[in-house]
Amino acid sequence: MTGRFRDGVAVTNASLDVFRKRPRLAVLPLLSLAAVGSAYAVLAVAILRYELVGALFTSSLVRYGVLFVALAVSSGVGIFFNAAVVHCATRQFAGEETSVSEGVAAAWEARTAIVKWGLVSATIGTVLYIAEDNVPGVGTLTRSVLDLGWALLTFFIVPVIVTDRTGSLRSDLRKSGDAFSRTWGESLTATIGIGLALLPVSLLGVCLLVFAYLFATGPTAFVAGVLGGLLLVATIVVTQVLGMIIRAALYQYAVTGDPVGPLADLEPGQLFDER
Repeated sequence: MTGRFRDGVAVTNASLDVFRKRPRLAVLPLLSLAAVGSAYAVLAVAILRYELVGALFTSSLVRYGVLFVALAVSSGVGIFFNAAVVHCATRQFAGEETSVSEGVAAAWEARTAIVKWGLVSATIGTVLYIAEDNVPGVGTLTRSVLDLGWALLTFFIVPVIVTDRTGSLRSDLRKSGDAFSRTWGESLTATIGIGLALLPVSLLGVCLLVFAYLFATGPTAFVAGVLGGLLLVATIVVTQVLGMIIRAALYQYAVTGDPVGPLADLEPGQLFDER
């Protein structure tokens, strides 16, 4: 087990090198944030336009309906741009030239599967919230555990959508689960490693925002607030790109046995052996 976690850290470091060679991939998470933000703004305007603010607190149908729409938008848009990152990373692993526009085009070709999984994710999320609110014994902790289980089961769903394109939700889910069962140590450690590596930057961003809100005034507050916000956005963007690079590489190795991208520099015996 120790070997698995050590290898996960090595994969994280190697993924940073991959990102440095293709920094333009950061554009894709930025587009995702912009798209989700715009969609949420439209949803907020619709709620205000049709005077649904009060209904959000009094009507379960309206509340859960708005929640479903919000989850569907965030899930679908997130999967779309993550798929673009995975496509670009996969092409780079193969030594081929790629571009942001090509990644977006590849994601668009898989739009049917992306929409399906966005709706599935929104449905699961909404059902869990409804259960938390209405089913005795189902609390926040239970929902969090179920959310985690679903996240782990679908850990590789984006690489599956991009590379396999089975068209079957059941097949996609099975392939994602099988790949995770083989790479759980490396997958979890790499994910945690990304968070730890970027934690100082995100903490600095939070500190600057707190400073701007509580202690600073005038131009100083503005500059500190903007800088803090930019650091937090940068953290989100880099985390997203590195996460997709790692998942693309781990999934390809789990399926084909070929160490690519951030896995290429590791010794063959270090990966997925019996420990």
